[in-house]
Amino acid sequence: MALIEFKTKFNRLKVFLKVKGLRGVLLSTRANYSWLSCGFTNRIRSDVEKGVASLWVTPKCVELWCNNIEELRFKGEEAKGLPFKYRVHPWYEGANIPALSRVASDDGAFGTKNLKDEIAQLRWSLTQEETNRYRKVGKLSGEAMNVVAHKVKPGWTEQRVEAELSRELVLRGLEASVILVGADERLKRYRHPLPTTHKIKKIVMMVICAKGYGLIANLTRVVHFGKIPTDLKHRHEACVRVECAMWHETVPGVGARDIFKAAEMEYGRQGFPGEWKLHHQGGPTGYETRDYLATLNEKWEIQFNQAVAWNPSITGTKSEDTVLVTSGGLEVLTPTKGWPILKVNYGGKKYDRPDILEKR
Repeated sequence: MALIEFKTKFNRLKVFLKVKGLRGVLLSTRANYSWLSCGFTNRIRSDVEKGVASLWVTPKCVELWCNNIEELRFKGEEAKGLPFKYRVHPWYEGANIPALSRVASDDGAFGTKNLKDEIAQLRWSLTQEETNRYRKVGKLSGEAMNVVAHKVKPGWTEQRVEAELSRELVLRGLEASVILVGADERLKRYRHPLPTTHKIKKIVMMVICAKGYGLIANLTRVVHFGKIPTDLKHRHEACVRVECAMWHETVPGVGARDIFKAAEMEYGRQGFPGEWKLHHQGGPTGYETRDYLATLNEKWEIQFNQAVAWNPSITGTKSEDTVLVTSGGLEVLTPTKGWPILKVNYGGKKYDRPDILEKR
């Protein structure tokens, strides 16, 4: 199956090379390596975008470039079964690109033309094999979130929550691209609360962007200890209504700007007209946490089999899951089994969205 998937992607790249008039393109970023290698990784360090191996793509073949330290591992693990040719150089010498004329890359390496944004578009419509892997990553991410949400208690620090989330993700073979934890006043004050030593009192929001096979599952859940205040209930229900407005418009061919406009209008209808200005509303995802963010000026349209993660927020709460745009509608990839659900009717459709988990 990997060979079929690889050939599909190689064909997309060959068309890309022809349209752009290129002799070849060098792919070095982690996102593009995972994409073309059908779920493998070229990562050693997690703090850089570029991996330790690159893929040199021409109309005739794909070459894997790496140093001698990595050669055996890539042949035996991170490129196993794929029809790559190999160009291996000593670790103490750098690789050299054949020629710079009519050559591009995804990171500007060797002074080549950086076509990162154009190359990314080739990834947006996922193959069947990718959607199957994404379902697995989403399910495991939801499980990790669920375990921690039911364990967390007042007195835990936000960093303890981060550690527990990290542990559950790693145990499931996933890598955390993002973990945010905000409790109490920090949740109200900050949209991107990095975990601190603050001890949880009444409420905590947990956000994870978890990577597996290069694909990133994004989800947010909120836990409250004791009876949920009426104002918070109202805010969360309004936030979910905004999300459902965005989901309702998320179909192939609809522009991201139109989805953003639907969100902006729903914020107003719910009585929170300025909240959208305090945080972005999300966008398509996949091999990046977001491929782009929806705005009124965004030109791109939603594609079939594209993954999307909208994340509307209203001060004190947020709603977010990763969904797949299919011919039958939106498929939630990041479920949390047994979570309390808000049933929302919007535009003639019914949506089940996570409520705030109340723990007594």
